Amino acid sequence: MKRIISLGFLLLFLLLVAACAAKGPFAEERRGNVVTYARPETGNAVTVTLSDRLKYDKRVRRDFMGANIEGHLYRAEDHTSVLVSNMVRKEFEDLIGRELETTAVGIKAYPPHTSWLPGLCRLVRAYVVSVDCGVVVAVKFGPLYEGECDGTISEEAYMADHLDEVAEFDRRAEEDISISW
Repeated sequence: MKRIISLGFLLLFLLLVAACAAKGPFAEERRGNVVTYARPETGNAVTVTLSDRLKYDKRVRRDFMGANIEGHLYRAEDHTSVLVSNMVRKEFEDLIGRELETTAVGIKAYPPHTSWLPGLCRLVRAYVVSVDCGVVVAVKFGPLYEGECDGTISEEAYMADHLDEVAEFDRRAEEDISISW
């Protein structure tokens, strides 16, 4: 009996993985500061709306930590920028080093997260929404750190020493990025 149940769970898992793999890429539409990603198979869609402070710069393709990132880059006069992109969820999970708690089909938004990236010497704030087997990501990059930065400043040290700056960065990101589904 246990063998039958185990086989059943294995079969269900394989069907979910196959269904996820069978879905094509997102349908994508950009109009000015509004980018919409949709899954025609499920009807699920996510729209990222950016403030008028941000101006469209270009479509970018970058290799970042082993992941191929492709998306729309917007820049502001204060030397901040926002990258709006989508990825296969498994690739995104590999990039961030943890699994997202979500289902194979549906939409789930995660709380925004601010980090200090010592290798880039910048604050970043990520907005992530899982859509079926993919994710839509909007990442705000702060201006290049003006102090000495050799990549050794830890996230904890930076956050502790710059509380007001981090709070202002988060506030501006909330003004600049809106996500709906």
